[in-house]
Amino acid sequence: MSAVLRYRGPATTWTDALPVGNGLLGAMCHGGALADRVGVNDGSAWSGTVETEHVDPLDPGTVRAALAEARVAIASQRFDDAADALRRVQHRHTQAYEPFVDLVVTTTPDGAGLVQDHERRLELGTATATTSFVLDGQPVRTATWASWPRRVLVHELVFPESGVGTVDVSLETLLHAPLDAASGAGAAAGAAASGTGDAALLVRLPSDVWPPHDGDVPDPVRWDGPALEGAAVLRLVDEHDRPLASSAVGDHVQVPARGTVRIVLATATTAQGAGRSPAGTATDAAAVAAGLVDAAITTGIDAVLAEQRADHAALVDRFTLTLPDGDHADRPTDERLARVATEGIATDPGLAALLVAYGRYLLICSSRPGGLPATLQGIWNAALRPPWSANYTTNVNLEMAYWPAEVTALPETVEPLVALVQAVARSGEQTAARLYDAPGWVAHHNTDAWGYTQPIGEGQHDPAYAFWPMGALWLLDPLVAHADHGADDAFVRDVLLPLVAGALAFVDAWVVTGDDGLRHTVPSTSPENHFVTATGASGSVDTDSAMDLALIRMTVSAYRRLSDRVGLETDPRLAALADALPPIEPGADGAVPEWHADRGHAEPGHRHVSSLVGAYPGTEPLDESMAAAVARTLDARGDDSTGWSLAWKLALRARLGDTAAIGRLLPLVFRTMDGVDDEGQRGGLYRNLFAAHPPFQIDGNLGFVAAVAEMLVQSHRDGIDLLPAVPEVFAHGAVRGLVARPGIDVDVTWGAVGDDGAELLEAGLRARTPRALGDHVVRHRGREVLVRLDAVAVRVPVVFPA
Repeated sequence: MSAVLRYRGPATTWTDALPVGNGLLGAMCHGGALADRVGVNDGSAWSGTVETEHVDPLDPGTVRAALAEARVAIASQRFDDAADALRRVQHRHTQAYEPFVDLVVTTTPDGAGLVQDHERRLELGTATATTSFVLDGQPVRTATWASWPRRVLVHELVFPESGVGTVDVSLETLLHAPLDAASGAGAAAGAAASGTGDAALLVRLPSDVWPPHDGDVPDPVRWDGPALEGAAVLRLVDEHDRPLASSAVGDHVQVPARGTVRIVLATATTAQGAGRSPAGTATDAAAVAAGLVDAAITTGIDAVLAEQRADHAALVDRFTLTLPDGDHADRPTDERLARVATEGIATDPGLAALLVAYGRYLLICSSRPGGLPATLQGIWNAALRPPWSANYTTNVNLEMAYWPAEVTALPETVEPLVALVQAVARSGEQTAARLYDAPGWVAHHNTDAWGYTQPIGEGQHDPAYAFWPMGALWLLDPLVAHADHGADDAFVRDVLLPLVAGALAFVDAWVVTGDDGLRHTVPSTSPENHFVTATGASGSVDTDSAMDLALIRMTVSAYRRLSDRVGLETDPRLAALADALPPIEPGADGAVPEWHADRGHAEPGHRHVSSLVGAYPGTEPLDESMAAAVARTLDARGDDSTGWSLAWKLALRARLGDTAAIGRLLPLVFRTMDGVDDEGQRGGLYRNLFAAHPPFQIDGNLGFVAAVAEMLVQSHRDGIDLLPAVPEVFAHGAVRGLVARPGIDVDVTWGAVGDDGAELLEAGLRARTPRALGDHVVRHRGREVLVRLDAVAVRVPVVFPA
C-alpha cells in the first residue's frame, strides 16, 4: 500500500489543505503555486488562562440547594423542574483552541506566470507535504515538514538555479499584538523583536472566547483580560544553511526565487503546560522561538531532516495494515474517494487501509510528549471561534481520540493526555470540594488546556449537554488501556491509581442510597440524550443512566485489578462501590435502557450510544443476553450518524463479531462531503480525508482506526482472538504490529472471508515487555492454541493443530 495522499491543483478550502505537525506545532499546507499559505498552529495557543475558570464563580450554597431540589423533583418525576434546578448549577464555558499565524509565500514571476502540472502530496511515511508544478516551463517544488526533536517547521522551495522571479514571505495573524506594559495599549501589529530572525510576529491571545454554538453574544471574543502571549520567528537560508540576501521589515521578507529557499520557523507562547499559569511575555516567547530556529540552522537543516525522518519512522513504522488497492494507489485521493462513495469500498479496499494509516498519522502529528492532547480538531484550527471551541469534549470525543493509541503501537501519544488528566484532577479537587462538599475530584462535560472542571452552560443550556459529573471516570479509561497494553508498574502505582482512587472517592460521595438499599447516581444524565416522560414530554435528567453505572463498574474493576498488579491494598469502600449499584439489564424492548427506569427514547436515532460504553471500549464480559441487548440497541439507533458515531458503532459491531452490520456501516464512512452543508448528522470524509461530524472532528478519524483494529484482533477475553470480525470487503490482507493485552505485538495475514470468518494464513506474536512473557491463549474460528513467549521482541509463530 502506498501511504500517500495525492491531489491535482491547490487546496481551495481548509479541508482540502494537507496537515503536518510535530505534536507541538501544526500546519495546514494549501499548496498554492504563485500564492501559497501555510496555516501554522501552536499547540499551546488557547484563549484565557487558568484564572478564567474563576470568573463569575458559582455560589456553593446555590449549587447544593439546586442539587437537593433536583433530587426531590426527580423522585416525584417532575423532570422539567429538575432540569430547571440544574441550570442554576451551570457556570460559563471552557476556553477555545486558537489559530496562531499564517505563513504566506507569494512568488512574483519574471515571465507570464503560467502554472501547469500542479500536484500536491502528503507522504504519511515521512510526514511531508509536497507541491510540484511547472512555472513558465520551469520546474518548481516545495516541501513542508515539522520536527519534534527540534521543534521547528521547515517550508522549502526549490526553484531553477537560473531563477524565476522573487519570493515574498510574510506572517499574518487573526490575533492581536501584545499589550504595551506601560500604557496597556497594543503594540504595532507585526513588530519584530531585535535579533529575532528575518521576520517575527509577536501576538496576544484572546482572554475569553464564547463557543459559537452559544449564538450571537456581545463581544464573543474578548481581549481585555489575562491571556497568553506568543511569537512566531522565521529565518531564510539556502541549501547550505547560509543566510539568504533579503530585504526584511517586521513580519515581511523578500528574496530571489532562485535555487533552494528554506524557511525555518518556530513558535512559542507563555504557556507553561496543562493547568499551569502563563509566565513571561511575547518578547520572551520570541527569544525562545528564535533560539529554536537558530539551533536548527546551526545543526544543519539536512541533519534536522534526517533526524525528523528517523523520529517519525520510529512511530509510524511500528504498525501497517495492507489491503488490496489494485491500480488505485497512484490516483488522486479525492477521485478515489468519489469512486468508493459511488461504487463501494469493495472497489478499492486499500482506501480503508490508507484511512487507517492517516488516522495514526494525525494522532502522531497532534499528540507528542511535551505538548497538549489532540483537540476536537487535532492540532489544527483556523478560526477564532472554532466549532465547539475545538476544546476537549469529555463525554466521548477526547477519549475516542486515544482509542487507537495502544492497539496501533503509539503509547507515547498518550503522555499529553495523562498530563491533562492530572491537571483536570487538580482543578477537579477544588470543584468537588467547593461545589459539592465532596472528596476526590470531578470533571464534567468539557475541559480545556487550563483544566476547566465546572458544569458549563451559562445557566441557559439543557442539562443533557451541560451537566454530567462522571467525566473523570471516562477520562481514566484511556489511561487504564495504557496500563493494560504495556505501561510499567511505576505508572500504575504512582500516576494512575491515585487518579482512580480520587475519582472513585467523589463517586462514593455522590451516589445516594435508596430505599432499596442500592446506591444510585442522581441526578443522572446520559450525555446529550433525552427520554420520554409519562406525559409524553422530553426529559434529560433522571436516576442511574446506564453510562453512569457502566463507568463506575469499569473504574472499580480497574481499581481492583491494577491495585492487585502492583501489590497495593484497596480502600474497601471504594473497591465495593460497584457491588451496590443497580444492574444493567435488557429493557422491555430487548435493548439496553438509557436509564435504569427504561423510559422511551425521545430521539431513537441519537448519535451517542452511551448506554453501550461497557461493551466498547469497556471490557466487561457480555453474556448472551447482554450481547443481544447491545445488538438490539444498535439496531434501534440505526446505522447513519455523525463521523465519530459511525466509528463507535463500527467498534461495537466488531466487538460483537457482526460483520454484516460492519458491511453496512463502512459505505457511510466513505461518503464524500463535497456539496454537503457543514451541519447536521451525516458523517463522511472531506477531500483531505478529515472525518466529518460535520464539520471536521478528528475523533471520527481516530475512532475508525480503533474500530478496524477491533475487527482484526481482540484481547479483552483473557486471550487473543484473531480475525474476529473481518468484513467481506477486507478479504486478503495483512496487519503487522497490532498490540494486544498485556503488551503483545500481533502479526496476521488472512485470505478469503466466508460465512465462518476470515481464513487465517499466518500469524505471530512478540512480547513487547517482560510483563507479556508466558503462556497466552490464541483463538480463531472456534479453535484454540496456547502460545508461549519466552523472550521480549522474539517472534513466535501461531500454529493451530490440524
